[in-house]
Amino acid sequence: MAIVPMQKMLICGAREEESSVMKALQRQGSFHLIPLKEEQLDAPEIRETLTRAEKRIQTAEQALKVLQQYEPEETGLLASLAGAEELSPEDWQARSGNTEAAVALAEEIIAKDRQINEANARAARAQVQAEGLIPWKKLGLPLDFTGTESTRAFIGALPGAWTEESIRTLLAENCPQMEAYSLELLAGDASQTPLVLVCLNEDAAGAEDILRKKGFARPLISSDKTPEDAISDVKFERASAITEAEELKAWMKTAAARRKELEFLCDDATLEAERLASFQKAGESRSAFFLEGYVPQAKAAALQKKLEDKYTVNVIVSEAEEDAPVLLQNNRLSAPTESVVESYGLPGKGEIDPTTIMSFFYYVLFGMMLSDAGYGLLMVIGCAVALKKFPKMAQSTKKMLTMFFWCGLSTTVWGFLFGSFFGDAIDVIAHTFFGVPAEKQILKALWFTPLNEPMRLLIFCFAIGLIHLFVGLGIKGHLLIREKRWKDFLGSVLGWFMLLFGLLMLLLPSDIYASIASAAVPIPLWLQTAGKYIALAGAVLVLLFAAWEKKIGLRLAMGAYELYGVTGWLSDVLSYSRLLALGLATGVIASVINTMAAMMGNGVLGTILFIIIFLIGHALNMAINLLGAYVHTNRLQFVEFFGKFYEAGGEAFEPLGTGNTKYYHMEEN
Repeated sequence: MAIVPMQKMLICGAREEESSVMKALQRQGSFHLIPLKEEQLDAPEIRETLTRAEKRIQTAEQALKVLQQYEPEETGLLASLAGAEELSPEDWQARSGNTEAAVALAEEIIAKDRQINEANARAARAQVQAEGLIPWKKLGLPLDFTGTESTRAFIGALPGAWTEESIRTLLAENCPQMEAYSLELLAGDASQTPLVLVCLNEDAAGAEDILRKKGFARPLISSDKTPEDAISDVKFERASAITEAEELKAWMKTAAARRKELEFLCDDATLEAERLASFQKAGESRSAFFLEGYVPQAKAAALQKKLEDKYTVNVIVSEAEEDAPVLLQNNRLSAPTESVVESYGLPGKGEIDPTTIMSFFYYVLFGMMLSDAGYGLLMVIGCAVALKKFPKMAQSTKKMLTMFFWCGLSTTVWGFLFGSFFGDAIDVIAHTFFGVPAEKQILKALWFTPLNEPMRLLIFCFAIGLIHLFVGLGIKGHLLIREKRWKDFLGSVLGWFMLLFGLLMLLLPSDIYASIASAAVPIPLWLQTAGKYIALAGAVLVLLFAAWEKKIGLRLAMGAYELYGVTGWLSDVLSYSRLLALGLATGVIASVINTMAAMMGNGVLGTILFIIIFLIGHALNMAINLLGAYVHTNRLQFVEFFGKFYEAGGEAFEPLGTGNTKYYHMEEN
């Protein structure tokens, strides 16, 4: 439970060494740069170089996306766990000299991808043209033929199915003067009727008018060649476009062998962009630069010596200010849950790191909600194998898997305490396939079975909840005492402890508690009487000191309103009933799955169906309840526990470093 102590560091040096110093800080990975307040000189060359680096990142990412389309690389869960390849600063520097070739490769990949798309578009367009020409295939005239000096030709199609007789009837009824004409119908279908109509020039206007009214449309493709010749041309064009696209795709497969160059280009440009962006936070004169930031106290002296020995700089180390960035440091058991604290907010001014205390409750509550030894063992084994097999995985992923490892261990313990191993799978299998009598129980609970004694579990959940809440209130009291805010401590902590403890002493021997727990707690009468006075004294403290800084009338009114908050405490305690609900849900659904599987019988087919139902059912049950346990455990921490004492608001420690790369990681030096 520790926040890493920080020291402030000011670095002053010759401007020509600014880039080298920034690279050294980036490789070392422990300097949190903060903007200097002094006015900075305009540096257009920095902006230009930064734009160039950002463009390289975009180009490399786009080229990699193109290669993934034509030559896919494994990107599954296991591949993501492998982590980035480690490179020493010397190897990184050596590879940086070859990035220009990678830029040229990336640009060529993007250009050829554009050519492939254009070739595919030409092939698709040629295919559409060929299909559009099929109805006119037997036409011996060019598609753009419009007639001779004395005739007009209409080449097109009427919508729907027409016969030659129906078209002639249409012309006779609407153009009775048109007697000399030629009409030929080509192969059509129910959607359209292709035709060729040739008439005298003097009859053309009337014929065109009636055809247009019936929806006559000329071919979408106009050509000075016959349809058969035009079809041959577009087929040749399509074949040429397909061949071009295939040749370009083959080139892409060859280029994929150089994928590593593009990945390094992406990471190298990322580091350069971050470094150049940091220049904007630096102070500069015409001959010097100034960097200000925070360094973990344990690393400050070593970093100072390294910079002053290697560069012409002056490094001044001083005590950190109150608004220093926050870096958490915890033991192996608690560190994996730091992400839970960070997602809520880092400790603010005057606060402590709650990770260690929170982690204990996190693992306990998670295990109670999932509470199945079989599911827990799967989590433990799966996380352990992944952590062992992929030691170079990202630090955030490693923390998450480690957290679920401990959650799985807690789940296993609670599962055996409650006698749940894939529900009642052991008993069902023994009864179904090995003839063990149904009344004989193989796996017995080490403590008790929640399905048989749900109220007992509910009382235990409330007890865990009270402890959780009281610990949170106790931490608040510790913070108030540390700040010597005695009156706030009396009204906000001690008063509530006394009030709640006294009410609890009155509740335990009452009939209400006895009806819930099926047994009252025998508390001596004198202790019950003491509980009344303790609760009354606590209420008085809350009444008088909850708003002690106000005038007496307003103080009492606000104190009375604060006392109304006892209903909020009741609501908070009831929230822990979700431990019972989710724990029972896991066991009940698992038992139902086992019963359904056992209904298939114990023959060969029944055994096969049993295995299928068992695997699918428990996989779904584990996934759903694991998600529920994760969500509700976080909720209990955020709302119930942190709500009692934690305000957060601290700034995260984000040093210049090499941690934002995707494919390669530079070792610190």
